[in-house]
Amino acid sequence: MSAEHFGWEERILFSSKEIAERNALLISRGLNVPENADLIIGLYEGDTLIATGSLVGTVLQGIAVSSQTEGEGAAAAIVSSLIKNAVNRGIQHLFLFSSAQEANRFEALGFSLLASTAQILAFSDFLEGANGAALLEWPTGQIDNWLNSLKPVVEGKPYGSGAVVVNCNPFTLGHRALIEYAALKSPWLYVIVVEEDRSLFPFNVRFELVKKGTADIKNITVLKGGQYVISSATFPTYFIRPKNSEADTVSIAVSLHAALDLILFRRYIAPALKVTDRFVGTEPYCPTTSSYNKMMKKILPAAKGEGVPIRVHEIPRFEIEGAAVSASRVRDLLRSGNIHAIKPLVPETTWQWLTSAEALPVIKKIQHSNSRH
Repeated sequence: MSAEHFGWEERILFSSKEIAERNALLISRGLNVPENADLIIGLYEGDTLIATGSLVGTVLQGIAVSSQTEGEGAAAAIVSSLIKNAVNRGIQHLFLFSSAQEANRFEALGFSLLASTAQILAFSDFLEGANGAALLEWPTGQIDNWLNSLKPVVEGKPYGSGAVVVNCNPFTLGHRALIEYAALKSPWLYVIVVEEDRSLFPFNVRFELVKKGTADIKNITVLKGGQYVISSATFPTYFIRPKNSEADTVSIAVSLHAALDLILFRRYIAPALKVTDRFVGTEPYCPTTSSYNKMMKKILPAAKGEGVPIRVHEIPRFEIEGAAVSASRVRDLLRSGNIHAIKPLVPETTWQWLTSAEALPVIKKIQHSNSRH
């Protein structure tokens, strides 16, 4: 039923007073305040905010109902309004984060459950203090369509394949070393490139650099990650630069999002690709990625959980003269204008692109940005 049926007034929230009220409601319900919302909706009973929800890209976040209004249909009214607004904006596929305990409420509204931390919280202590989270999508069946699109890629490939998930911002000799090692240890290797276009190097560039930089390795397939592998839907906090005070810490939200992404990989993606092993390099610099790796080593090989346990191989970061080779190091050198110091750190194909006219706008963007990615 609509908000009007209950006598509630629906508003799009703009003013600082309205946003402060919305933030207070979220915090009172133990929820994080979403960043970079495209649309924030509130339901009012008189002058009192009783429910709120946000659209962030293709993700519904920050859905909260006051304790006094629970069970009266306010959450359904918020979700229905957000879906309507998203469709009007041309968005046909939506994701939603909720607490693990409330996921069934949204399933009743036409969402399907993709992943929930409820099961791992039942037998693990590595998310101690968390209430659990769930990831759902609308309309139902979208992930099945994506998995079906992988069938021609997988046809004829062996069971027991390996997987590497990379961002490659840009592709370096460190990435190349990891992929070489994984390909050597696997009958077939899937290199899955994060498709979310929120890195300084555009996705089409990153994807092509990976393909060209690994063209000589015969037993690999380079795949686009789509919306189900480290995306704004599965792992939104991966793309958010931590505040200075949080630079060396990892929030519960990061841990929960990392867990959902990995549960999704184990439940759907690994079986579709016949993957039994996942390879990753050590991460000495980024606390978010380091936390993701730790979570990976707990969730993927666990005896419990949906899907077959997946072995995780963490190999030391590739180094040159005692210093780790990383994409962030390459970006720092680009910021400082020391481009010639980059050549020993990247494959020839990456170097050729960096010194081409096509790279100039990207390099200029990097030099004027402090983005973590």
